[in-house]
Amino acid sequence: MSITICFVARTGIVLGTDSRVTTRFDVGETREDAYPKLVQFADLPVALAMVGVGAYGGLDFRALVAETHRAWCRESTRSSSVEAIASAFAQTASSIAEEAKQAQTMTVLIAGYSPDAARGELWEVRLPTGQIVQRAKDSPTFVWRGQTEAVQTLWWGANMNALRGALNDAGIDKDTAQAVMNGVKKRSAWGPERMTWGMPLSSAVDLVRFQLEQQIAFERFMPGRGKCGPPTQIVAINDVGLRWMDNPFEAFSQTASTGCR
Repeated sequence: MSITICFVARTGIVLGTDSRVTTRFDVGETREDAYPKLVQFADLPVALAMVGVGAYGGLDFRALVAETHRAWCRESTRSSSVEAIASAFAQTASSIAEEAKQAQTMTVLIAGYSPDAARGELWEVRLPTGQIVQRAKDSPTFVWRGQTEAVQTLWWGANMNALRGALNDAGIDKDTAQAVMNGVKKRSAWGPERMTWGMPLSSAVDLVRFQLEQQIAFERFMPGRGKCGPPTQIVAINDVGLRWMDNPFEAFSQTASTGCR
């Protein structure tokens, strides 16, 4: 598992991930490594980030994106829109999953700017089905995927799942329970109630980094093995282009490009 966060602000998009990967061998034998889960698509202002299983058909996530780029290059009428790239990844990855007879779950957030677009877009691809959902276009939003307990507890001012369960256990009817939860959010949530969606892109980067590190630290100190771990990967994207902010894997190219001929 992982954590992936995408902040679509008015000033641009910030996409970030942790980098922990757990390799399982025999029963009870595992190894923890750092693995890149965030990849730029060619030289375009588009990036893809994943949570879930890290490979299909012998290809890791970066190789899946590179294979998508190869297929995209073969299209005579290829489009550089974020939607077209999301569709190409969904088709390529789901086809590989089907051939490999794999049914594990991978969720991929694809964020960026389409040609001549003034605002960023966010799409979500769910594997192995290849379903595509648009998450943001022309509107600010936060999207978290993976391990998000610490992030969302701070964002909403309480652990809403725990609060809902406690209210249900106490016999509180559904409507009253929802009213209580809404009241807690109104009084204590620091996220949507106090967000400055038009904050500078550099501040948006700091916010995403803070949330990633918060979840990682939470899992470090809680009982059991954490599913998220350092270092973080972060990109910032606007209508000018894409820039890596945290890229601990710089020695290994994080641009999935195979050269279109």
